[in-house]
Amino acid sequence: MEWPDFYPADCPPTEAEPASGTVYRLVQYNPARAEDFKTPFEENPGRFNNKPSIRNCGLSVHTDMQDSEQLKTVMKMVPRFRDTQIAEGELNPTLGMTQHTPSSKYKSHHSWWVPIGAKPWVVFKIISG
Repeated sequence: MEWPDFYPADCPPTEAEPASGTVYRLVQYNPARAEDFKTPFEENPGRFNNKPSIRNCGLSVHTDMQDSEQLKTVMKMVPRFRDTQIAEGELNPTLGMTQHTPSSKYKSHHSWWVPIGAKPWVVFKIISG
């Protein structure tokens, strides 16, 4: 797979596995579109001192919809994310690599690194407004 130029050399990490399975992601648009799948680094490189990392080059997804529902509730307090929706997607190895990266709040959190040329929004549909 070919990765974006801004990914650091160790990204995705060696522990990552081929993308597969059902995941959930908060998106802004219905239907989901490319803008919904920008990495945190792409959205705001200055926030990270213009230094990409494994973490800020990955997209956040959950394997448990309840984690996405909980995150959506929290994000409603941020004006920019007030109208997010939950989209469900079925990942496959052509869509990159994932790694289970749980937090204390979101046990099913995974980081997902998307290769050049992939169109992840095609496999996602809105399931909760």
